[in-house]
Amino acid sequence: MADYLESSGFSVRLVNLALERLLNPHAGLRQLLAGLEARVVGVSLHWFVHSYGAVEVARFVKSLLPDSKVILGGFTASFFAREIAERYSFVDAVVVGEGEETLLEIASGEPLEKLRGVVYRAGRKVAWNGYREPIRDLDRYRYTNLKAFDKWSLYLRCSPSGYTPTRRPSFWVAIARSCLMNCAYCGGGREGYASAMGREEPVLRRPERVADDVERLASEYGVKIVKLSHDPLIWGEKHYSRLMNEIAKRGLDLRAYWDLTFLPKEGMVREALRAFEGGVCWGLSVETVNDEVRLKVGRPYTLEDIERFLPVAENMGVLLDGYFLVGLPGDTKENVEKGLEYALKTMRKYRNVYFVPPFPYTMDPNAPMALRPKDYGVRVLCRSFECYRRLVRSEKWADWIVHETEQLSKREIAELTEKFYKTLAEAYRRGEFAENVALRYSFEHEGALVKLPPGGGW
Repeated sequence: MADYLESSGFSVRLVNLALERLLNPHAGLRQLLAGLEARVVGVSLHWFVHSYGAVEVARFVKSLLPDSKVILGGFTASFFAREIAERYSFVDAVVVGEGEETLLEIASGEPLEKLRGVVYRAGRKVAWNGYREPIRDLDRYRYTNLKAFDKWSLYLRCSPSGYTPTRRPSFWVAIARSCLMNCAYCGGGREGYASAMGREEPVLRRPERVADDVERLASEYGVKIVKLSHDPLIWGEKHYSRLMNEIAKRGLDLRAYWDLTFLPKEGMVREALRAFEGGVCWGLSVETVNDEVRLKVGRPYTLEDIERFLPVAENMGVLLDGYFLVGLPGDTKENVEKGLEYALKTMRKYRNVYFVPPFPYTMDPNAPMALRPKDYGVRVLCRSFECYRRLVRSEKWADWIVHETEQLSKREIAELTEKFYKTLAEAYRRGEFAENVALRYSFEHEGALVKLPPGGGW
């Protein structure tokens, strides 16, 4: 969006406040925004975890620049647009849906009442003119103008855990918007995306343009790890091969990460490794040991399929981040405990596998489970923006659970999650899976976490 505004003649400044605070913990919001002058200030409210911070930033900006338009946007902002506009008078408008065209119109001074895709304040009332038609050609936009970011080179060394100087520079590459899949717990799937953003059909970028982005990130910005927004296999083997071949043709020494939706065949693993000569790490959502539960929530493979895939990944030197999700509809306490045993057993057998200790799963407000709870046997405990805004301030894991299933209460989901997390975390602290941890660390960081035994590298 910043690049699109710049290319249209506007001066744009992008500030990552969280990064700024990490780099300078003593800086307050007033100091970080000192000298800010803008007719329009956009505040990202994409995922629900931003709910408290985004509102407080918007409140502060309005007090600092009362004549500026303060605009919110993103998944969560879009889904709760009317509630946000009604509740917070310092928010002038919420961009609902994808924001490039709408934000350009707002910056150009178009009256809000003439725009589609905006919930806005009209005096004491809130108005909405409906969704705008989604863009069909995503390649009209540019996704790699990283110089629009303040301190972009430091941003590349960030992760959800913060800024780390040793982290290899990485950046996400957009493959598509929305998704062909409709996983029950995901707000970014087909149903969730449509309910928040107004796009009914997913749209895919051309492989050549994605490969161009990958090349530019590597050559111009020094990116070492490319992270793909979607599993390319979602769009079929032909699309997958075309994308991998386009990247391979560019001869880049890169690593890659993406979350698997389908388990790739051996030939597809080879294609990925030709495209990304530095290595590949994939996210593998095991989720549960119960095949029926996994299939019902949208993961199209069985435990037997996973067991066939694991030695292929090991033999070809691919790293795997394993994930379990506690609180899926139909899952039981026994299943979760067996899942913990499975994670430990798998890491003892395969040192290329690292299971990520699970945090509490907070159901996205626009996930299919939240939109159609009866279809999944789920009771939703949090339905308003204000509810999400309150929970993100809590340090109690139980407060982050916003649903119950027919098998597990909120308290049981929280307790099982904590047990799963602590067991894995304590095993790592004891050094029980030192090689697994070291391999995963060295993929992401410059330098090894621990010294591997002789012949222990790939």
